[in-house]
Amino acid sequence: MNVFEPRTFSTDWEVMVLDRLQRCLGTQQCDALAGALRADLDLPIHTDDDTVEFGLGINHSLDEFWQRTKRATDRAAELVGQFDCDLFPAAAHPARWHFNASHVHVGSIHDERAGIHLENQLMRHTPAFAAMAANSPFADFRGGRFKSYRVRHLAHHCTCPPSVRDPEVSQWTWGGDAMPKIYGVPTMEVRIIDCASSRRLLAEMATFIAAFVHHQGARIRRRRPTRQQYHENLTNRWSAARFGMQAVFLWDGRPRPVADVLDEMLDQCADDLAELGAKRGDLGLVERMIRKRVCQADFVIELARRYDDPRRLTSAYAKLIRHWDVIDEYLDRAPTLEPAEAPDEQAILDEHLAFVGEGTHSYHLREAMCYPAGATERIIEQMVRGGLVRREVTTSRGTLLHRV
Repeated sequence: MNVFEPRTFSTDWEVMVLDRLQRCLGTQQCDALAGALRADLDLPIHTDDDTVEFGLGINHSLDEFWQRTKRATDRAAELVGQFDCDLFPAAAHPARWHFNASHVHVGSIHDERAGIHLENQLMRHTPAFAAMAANSPFADFRGGRFKSYRVRHLAHHCTCPPSVRDPEVSQWTWGGDAMPKIYGVPTMEVRIIDCASSRRLLAEMATFIAAFVHHQGARIRRRRPTRQQYHENLTNRWSAARFGMQAVFLWDGRPRPVADVLDEMLDQCADDLAELGAKRGDLGLVERMIRKRVCQADFVIELARRYDDPRRLTSAYAKLIRHWDVIDEYLDRAPTLEPAEAPDEQAILDEHLAFVGEGTHSYHLREAMCYPAGATERIIEQMVRGGLVRREVTTSRGTLLHRV
Protein backbone atom coordinates (compact mmCIF):
# COMPACT_ATOMS: atom_id res chain seq x y z
CA MET A 1 0.00 0.00 0.00
CA ASN A 2 1.27 3.48 -0.87
CA VAL A 3 1.09 6.26 1.73
CA PHE A 4 0.41 8.77 -1.08
CA GLU A 5 -3.22 9.02 -2.13
CA PRO A 6 -4.09 10.66 -4.42
CA ARG A 7 -0.84 11.00 -6.41
CA THR A 8 -0.26 14.73 -6.79
CA PHE A 9 2.63 17.19 -6.97
CA SER A 10 3.39 20.87 -7.24
CA THR A 11 6.21 23.36 -6.74
CA ASP A 12 7.11 26.60 -5.03
CA TRP A 13 9.31 28.10 -7.73
CA GLU A 14 11.14 31.21 -6.52
CA VAL A 15 11.87 33.66 -9.35
CA MET A 16 13.58 37.04 -9.08
CA VAL A 17 12.51 40.05 -11.14
CA LEU A 18 15.29 42.37 -12.38
CA ASP A 19 15.09 45.96 -13.52
CA ARG A 20 17.24 47.45 -16.28
CA LEU A 21 20.22 47.73 -13.89
CA GLN A 22 19.97 44.05 -12.87
CA ARG A 23 18.65 45.00 -9.44
CA CYS A 24 16.05 42.77 -7.80
CA LEU A 25 12.64 44.31 -7.35
CA GLY A 26 11.71 44.67 -3.69
CA THR A 27 9.02 42.80 -1.81
CA GLN A 28 6.39 45.50 -2.35
CA GLN A 29 6.72 45.42 -6.14
CA CYS A 30 6.82 41.61 -6.14
CA ASP A 31 3.67 41.57 -4.01
CA ALA A 32 1.88 43.65 -6.64
CA LEU A 33 3.00 41.31 -9.42
CA ALA A 34 2.01 38.21 -7.42
CA GLY A 35 -1.41 39.71 -6.72
CA ALA A 36 -2.03 40.39 -10.39
CA LEU A 37 -0.98 36.85 -11.32
CA ARG A 38 -3.20 35.31 -8.64
CA ALA A 39 -6.16 37.20 -10.04
CA ASP A 40 -5.36 36.27 -13.64
CA LEU A 41 -4.41 32.63 -13.17
CA ASP A 42 -6.19 31.46 -9.99
CA LEU A 43 -2.94 29.96 -8.67
CA PRO A 44 -1.32 30.35 -5.22
CA ILE A 45 1.38 32.79 -6.34
CA HIS A 46 2.98 34.81 -3.53
CA THR A 47 6.26 36.51 -2.62
CA ASP A 48 9.19 35.44 -0.47
CA ASP A 49 12.14 37.70 0.27
CA ASP A 50 12.18 39.80 -2.92
CA THR A 51 11.11 36.95 -5.18
CA VAL A 52 7.87 35.90 -6.80
CA GLU A 53 7.01 32.42 -5.56
CA PHE A 54 5.12 30.54 -8.24
CA GLY A 55 2.85 28.00 -6.59
CA LEU A 56 1.55 25.93 -9.48
CA GLY A 57 -1.47 24.32 -7.87
CA ILE A 58 -2.31 20.65 -7.44
CA ASN A 59 -1.18 18.62 -10.45
CA HIS A 60 -1.80 15.01 -11.40
CA SER A 61 0.35 14.69 -14.52
CA LEU A 62 3.39 16.02 -16.32
CA ASP A 63 1.25 17.57 -19.03
CA GLU A 64 -0.99 19.40 -16.55
CA PHE A 65 2.04 20.79 -14.73
CA TRP A 66 3.74 21.79 -17.99
CA GLN A 67 0.70 23.62 -19.35
CA ARG A 68 0.23 25.51 -16.09
CA THR A 69 3.90 26.48 -15.98
CA LYS A 70 3.84 27.84 -19.54
CA ARG A 71 0.64 29.80 -18.94
CA ALA A 72 1.89 31.30 -15.67
CA THR A 73 5.32 32.29 -16.98
CA ASP A 74 4.01 33.69 -20.27
CA ARG A 75 1.63 35.95 -18.35
CA ALA A 76 4.27 36.94 -15.79
CA ALA A 77 6.80 37.81 -18.51
CA GLU A 78 4.17 39.90 -20.26
CA LEU A 79 3.40 41.86 -17.09
CA VAL A 80 7.00 42.60 -16.07
CA GLY A 81 7.90 43.44 -19.66
CA GLN A 82 5.47 46.37 -19.50
CA PHE A 83 7.83 47.92 -16.92
CA ASP A 84 11.02 47.04 -18.79
CA CYS A 85 11.87 44.28 -16.30
CA ASP A 86 12.77 40.62 -16.74
CA LEU A 87 11.99 37.46 -14.85
CA PHE A 88 15.26 36.00 -13.58
CA PRO A 89 14.77 32.30 -12.76
CA ALA A 90 18.20 31.57 -11.30
CA ALA A 91 19.23 29.92 -8.06
CA ALA A 92 21.61 32.76 -7.18
CA HIS A 93 22.29 36.36 -8.17
CA PRO A 94 25.98 36.68 -9.14
CA ALA A 95 26.20 40.13 -7.52
CA ARG A 96 23.97 39.56 -4.49
CA TRP A 97 23.87 37.10 -1.57
CA HIS A 98 20.46 35.71 -2.47
CA PHE A 99 19.39 32.14 -3.19
CA ASN A 100 16.26 30.71 -4.81
CA ALA A 101 14.77 27.23 -4.96
CA SER A 102 12.29 25.10 -6.85
CA HIS A 103 10.81 23.22 -3.89
CA VAL A 104 8.74 20.21 -4.97
CA HIS A 105 5.67 19.23 -2.93
CA VAL A 106 4.66 15.59 -3.32
CA GLY A 107 1.20 14.58 -2.17
CA SER A 108 -0.97 13.50 -0.73
CA ILE A 109 0.29 12.12 2.59
CA HIS A 110 -1.59 12.28 5.89
CA ASP A 111 0.51 10.04 8.18
CA GLU A 112 3.29 12.10 9.74
CA ARG A 113 4.88 9.04 11.35
CA ALA A 114 5.21 7.39 7.96
CA GLY A 115 6.46 10.72 6.59
CA ILE A 116 9.30 10.83 9.12
CA HIS A 117 10.36 7.30 8.22
CA LEU A 118 10.20 8.31 4.55
CA GLU A 119 12.27 11.42 5.30
CA ASN A 120 15.02 9.20 6.73
CA GLN A 121 14.73 6.84 3.79
CA LEU A 122 14.98 9.61 1.18
CA MET A 123 18.16 10.86 2.84
CA ARG A 124 20.18 8.51 0.63
CA HIS A 125 18.77 10.00 -2.56
CA THR A 126 18.30 13.73 -1.91
CA PRO A 127 21.95 14.53 -2.79
CA ALA A 128 21.27 13.10 -6.24
CA PHE A 129 18.42 15.58 -6.67
CA ALA A 130 20.77 18.36 -5.54
CA ALA A 131 23.34 17.37 -8.17
CA MET A 132 20.71 17.24 -10.90
CA ALA A 133 19.35 20.70 -10.06
CA ALA A 134 22.66 22.48 -9.27
CA ASN A 135 22.36 26.01 -10.63
CA SER A 136 24.18 28.48 -8.36
CA PRO A 137 27.90 28.53 -9.19
CA PHE A 138 28.20 32.31 -8.59
CA ALA A 139 26.74 34.44 -5.80
CA ASP A 140 27.67 37.73 -4.13
CA PHE A 141 30.81 38.36 -6.21
CA ARG A 142 32.22 34.95 -5.36
CA GLY A 143 32.09 31.58 -7.01
CA GLY A 144 33.58 29.12 -9.41
CA ARG A 145 34.45 26.34 -6.96
CA PHE A 146 30.99 24.94 -6.21
CA LYS A 147 28.17 24.29 -8.66
CA SER A 148 25.58 24.95 -5.97
CA TYR A 149 26.56 27.62 -3.49
CA ARG A 150 22.93 27.54 -2.43
CA VAL A 151 23.26 23.97 -1.13
CA ARG A 152 26.84 24.68 0.05
CA HIS A 153 25.63 27.59 2.20
CA LEU A 154 22.35 25.93 3.27
CA ALA A 155 20.18 28.48 1.42
CA HIS A 156 20.19 30.87 4.38
CA HIS A 157 19.28 27.89 6.61
CA CYS A 158 16.22 27.07 4.51
CA THR A 159 17.76 23.88 3.09
CA CYS A 160 19.53 22.20 5.97
CA PRO A 161 21.40 18.90 6.27
CA PRO A 162 19.06 16.12 7.32
CA SER A 163 18.67 14.92 10.85
CA VAL A 164 17.90 11.28 11.62
CA ARG A 165 14.51 11.49 13.31
CA ASP A 166 12.28 9.06 15.20
CA PRO A 167 8.52 9.63 14.94
CA GLU A 168 8.07 8.71 18.61
CA VAL A 169 10.47 11.32 20.01
CA SER A 170 11.08 13.90 17.25
CA GLN A 171 9.21 17.18 16.94
CA TRP A 172 8.48 19.19 13.82
CA THR A 173 11.54 20.89 12.38
CA TRP A 174 12.21 23.39 9.61
CA GLY A 175 14.26 23.42 6.47
CA GLY A 176 15.25 19.79 5.99
CA ASP A 177 16.20 18.57 2.52
CA ALA A 178 13.03 16.43 2.36
CA MET A 179 10.37 16.37 5.05
CA PRO A 180 6.64 15.92 5.68
CA LYS A 181 4.75 19.23 5.78
CA ILE A 182 1.28 18.01 6.66
CA TYR A 183 0.59 20.90 9.05
CA GLY A 184 -0.39 22.89 5.94
CA VAL A 185 -1.02 20.97 2.76
CA PRO A 186 -0.54 17.19 3.14
CA THR A 187 2.75 16.80 1.24
CA MET A 188 6.36 15.70 1.43
CA GLU A 189 8.44 18.72 0.49
CA VAL A 190 11.76 18.19 -1.29
CA ARG A 191 13.60 21.44 -0.55
CA ILE A 192 17.17 20.70 -1.63
CA ILE A 193 16.81 21.50 -5.34
CA ASP A 194 18.03 24.79 -6.82
CA CYS A 195 15.76 27.10 -8.80
CA ALA A 196 15.38 25.93 -12.39
CA SER A 197 16.23 28.33 -15.22
CA SER A 198 14.28 26.27 -17.75
CA ARG A 199 10.55 25.85 -17.30
CA ARG A 200 10.60 22.56 -19.22
CA LEU A 201 13.40 21.26 -17.02
CA LEU A 202 11.40 22.34 -13.97
CA ALA A 203 8.44 20.27 -15.20
CA GLU A 204 10.63 17.22 -15.85
CA MET A 205 12.47 17.43 -12.54
CA ALA A 206 9.29 17.95 -10.52
CA THR A 207 7.63 14.97 -12.21
CA PHE A 208 10.68 12.75 -11.73
CA ILE A 209 11.01 13.72 -8.05
CA ALA A 210 7.30 13.16 -7.43
CA ALA A 211 7.39 9.75 -9.12
CA PHE A 212 10.43 8.64 -7.15
CA VAL A 213 8.95 9.81 -3.84
CA HIS A 214 5.72 7.99 -4.73
CA HIS A 215 7.83 4.90 -5.48
CA GLN A 216 9.47 5.11 -2.07
CA GLY A 217 6.09 5.69 -0.45
CA ALA A 218 5.10 2.11 -1.22
CA ARG A 219 8.33 0.74 0.27
CA ILE A 220 8.72 2.48 3.61
CA ARG A 221 11.31 0.83 5.86
CA ARG A 222 10.79 1.70 9.50
CA ARG A 223 14.45 1.69 10.46
CA ARG A 224 16.98 4.42 10.96
CA PRO A 225 19.99 4.99 8.71
CA THR A 226 23.27 3.66 10.08
CA ARG A 227 26.08 5.98 11.09
CA GLN A 228 27.95 5.12 7.88
CA GLN A 229 24.88 5.82 5.74
CA TYR A 230 24.35 9.15 7.49
CA HIS A 231 27.96 10.24 7.01
CA GLU A 232 27.87 9.13 3.37
CA ASN A 233 24.77 11.26 2.85
CA LEU A 234 26.54 14.36 4.19
CA THR A 235 29.63 13.64 2.08
CA ASN A 236 27.48 13.10 -1.01
CA ARG A 237 25.57 16.30 -0.26
CA TRP A 238 28.89 18.18 -0.34
CA SER A 239 29.93 16.38 -3.53
CA ALA A 240 26.65 17.30 -5.22
CA ALA A 241 27.16 20.97 -4.33
CA ARG A 242 30.80 20.86 -5.41
CA PHE A 243 30.58 18.92 -8.67
CA GLY A 244 26.91 18.79 -9.76
CA MET A 245 26.33 15.99 -12.26
CA GLN A 246 30.05 15.16 -12.29
CA ALA A 247 29.89 14.10 -8.64
CA VAL A 248 30.94 10.62 -7.62
CA PHE A 249 29.12 9.50 -4.51
CA LEU A 250 30.09 7.10 -1.77
CA TRP A 251 27.51 4.33 -1.98
CA ASP A 252 27.82 1.67 0.72
CA GLY A 253 31.50 2.45 0.92
CA ARG A 254 32.14 2.27 -2.83
CA PRO A 255 32.42 5.11 -5.38
CA ARG A 256 29.44 5.54 -7.68
CA PRO A 257 28.81 8.37 -10.20
CA VAL A 258 25.68 10.34 -9.44
CA ALA A 259 24.66 9.99 -13.10
CA ASP A 260 24.46 6.22 -12.56
CA VAL A 261 22.45 6.72 -9.37
CA LEU A 262 19.90 8.92 -11.16
CA ASP A 263 19.75 6.54 -14.10
CA GLU A 264 18.82 3.70 -11.76
CA MET A 265 16.29 5.88 -9.89
CA LEU A 266 14.52 6.66 -13.17
CA ASP A 267 14.22 2.97 -13.95
CA GLN A 268 12.97 2.17 -10.44
CA CYS A 269 10.08 4.64 -10.61
CA ALA A 270 8.92 3.83 -14.17
CA ASP A 271 5.49 2.60 -13.00
CA ASP A 272 5.08 5.67 -10.81
CA LEU A 273 5.99 7.94 -13.74
CA ALA A 274 3.21 6.22 -15.70
CA GLU A 275 0.80 7.11 -12.88
CA LEU A 276 1.71 10.73 -13.60
CA GLY A 277 1.11 10.34 -17.32
CA ALA A 278 4.77 10.18 -18.26
CA LYS A 279 7.45 7.77 -19.34
CA ARG A 280 11.19 8.05 -19.24
CA GLY A 281 11.34 9.24 -22.85
CA ASP A 282 9.25 12.28 -21.90
CA LEU A 283 12.06 13.50 -19.63
CA GLY A 284 14.41 14.34 -22.47
CA LEU A 285 16.32 17.11 -20.69
CA VAL A 286 16.91 15.00 -17.59
CA GLU A 287 18.08 12.15 -19.85
CA ARG A 288 20.63 14.44 -21.56
CA MET A 289 21.93 15.64 -18.20
CA ILE A 290 22.46 12.06 -17.07
CA ARG A 291 24.08 10.98 -20.31
CA LYS A 292 26.41 13.99 -20.53
CA ARG A 293 26.95 14.53 -16.78
CA VAL A 294 26.07 18.22 -17.10
CA CYS A 295 23.74 20.50 -15.17
CA GLN A 296 22.48 24.07 -15.38
CA ALA A 297 25.51 25.33 -13.43
CA ASP A 298 27.78 24.21 -16.26
CA PHE A 299 25.96 26.60 -18.59
CA VAL A 300 26.50 29.51 -16.15
CA ILE A 301 30.16 28.58 -15.71
CA GLU A 302 30.63 28.58 -19.49
CA LEU A 303 28.92 31.99 -19.71
CA ALA A 304 31.16 33.37 -16.95
CA ARG A 305 34.24 32.65 -19.06
CA ARG A 306 33.01 35.37 -21.42
CA TYR A 307 31.63 37.73 -18.76
CA ASP A 308 34.00 37.60 -15.81
CA ASP A 309 32.51 40.60 -13.99
CA PRO A 310 29.52 39.49 -11.86
CA ARG A 311 27.35 42.43 -12.98
CA ARG A 312 28.04 41.78 -16.65
CA LEU A 313 27.44 38.08 -16.06
CA THR A 314 24.06 38.86 -14.48
CA SER A 315 23.08 41.05 -17.40
CA ALA A 316 23.99 38.46 -20.03
CA TYR A 317 22.48 35.61 -18.00
CA ALA A 318 19.17 37.44 -17.53
CA LYS A 319 18.88 38.33 -21.22
CA LEU A 320 19.44 34.72 -22.23
CA ILE A 321 17.20 32.85 -19.82
CA ARG A 322 14.23 35.14 -20.33
CA HIS A 323 13.66 33.19 -23.56
CA TRP A 324 13.09 30.02 -21.45
CA ASP A 325 14.81 27.55 -23.78
CA VAL A 326 18.49 28.51 -23.58
CA ILE A 327 19.23 25.76 -21.03
CA ASP A 328 17.38 23.27 -23.22
CA GLU A 329 19.52 24.26 -26.20
CA TYR A 330 22.68 24.12 -24.08
CA LEU A 331 21.91 20.54 -23.05
CA ASP A 332 21.63 19.64 -26.76
CA ARG A 333 25.11 20.96 -27.59
CA ALA A 334 26.93 20.51 -24.27
CA PRO A 335 29.97 18.24 -24.29
CA THR A 336 30.02 15.14 -22.15
CA LEU A 337 31.95 15.83 -18.96
CA GLU A 338 34.10 13.36 -17.10
CA PRO A 339 33.20 12.32 -13.54
CA ALA A 340 35.16 13.86 -10.68
CA GLU A 341 37.07 11.86 -8.10
CA ALA A 342 35.16 10.39 -5.19
CA PRO A 343 36.11 12.22 -1.97
CA ASP A 344 38.65 10.12 -0.07
CA GLU A 345 39.96 10.63 3.45
CA GLN A 346 42.61 13.12 2.28
CA ALA A 347 40.09 15.21 0.32
CA ILE A 348 37.78 15.34 3.35
CA LEU A 349 40.68 16.36 5.59
CA ASP A 350 41.79 19.07 3.13
CA GLU A 351 38.29 20.52 2.93
CA HIS A 352 38.18 20.91 6.71
CA LEU A 353 41.74 22.19 6.92
CA ALA A 354 40.88 24.98 4.48
CA PHE A 355 38.61 26.46 7.15
CA VAL A 356 41.42 26.83 9.70
CA GLY A 357 43.27 30.12 10.04
CA GLU A 358 44.66 31.88 13.10
CA GLY A 359 42.34 31.46 16.08
CA THR A 360 39.51 29.72 14.20
CA HIS A 361 36.79 28.43 16.49
CA SER A 362 36.61 24.64 16.25
CA TYR A 363 32.86 24.82 15.64
CA HIS A 364 33.56 26.71 12.41
CA LEU A 365 34.81 23.47 10.89
CA ARG A 366 31.25 22.13 10.96
CA GLU A 367 30.60 24.41 7.99
CA ALA A 368 32.99 22.43 5.79
CA MET A 369 30.84 19.38 5.13
CA CYS A 370 28.12 19.64 7.81
CA TYR A 371 29.43 16.63 9.73
CA PRO A 372 28.07 16.09 13.26
CA ALA A 373 30.15 16.74 16.36
CA GLY A 374 31.75 13.29 16.63
CA ALA A 375 32.94 13.14 13.05
CA THR A 376 34.24 16.72 13.11
CA GLU A 377 36.13 16.09 16.36
CA ARG A 378 37.83 13.03 14.87
CA ILE A 379 38.99 15.15 11.93
CA ILE A 380 40.35 17.80 14.31
CA GLU A 381 42.25 15.11 16.24
CA GLN A 382 43.71 13.86 12.98
CA MET A 383 44.88 17.39 12.06
CA VAL A 384 46.39 17.93 15.52
CA ARG A 385 48.21 14.59 15.50
CA GLY A 386 49.53 15.30 12.02
CA GLY A 387 50.96 18.63 13.11
CA LEU A 388 48.69 20.54 10.72
CA VAL A 389 46.96 22.63 13.38
CA ARG A 390 47.54 23.64 16.99
CA ARG A 391 44.62 23.45 19.41
CA GLU A 392 44.07 26.03 22.16
CA VAL A 393 41.39 25.64 24.84
CA THR A 394 40.24 28.98 26.27
CA THR A 395 37.71 29.89 28.94
CA SER A 396 36.39 32.91 27.06
CA ARG A 397 36.02 31.57 23.51
CA GLY A 398 36.14 27.79 23.79
CA THR A 399 38.38 25.65 21.60
CA LEU A 400 40.40 27.54 18.98
CA LEU A 401 42.49 26.14 16.15
CA HIS A 402 45.62 27.69 14.67
CA ARG A 403 47.03 26.70 11.28
CA VAL A 404 50.63 25.54 11.50
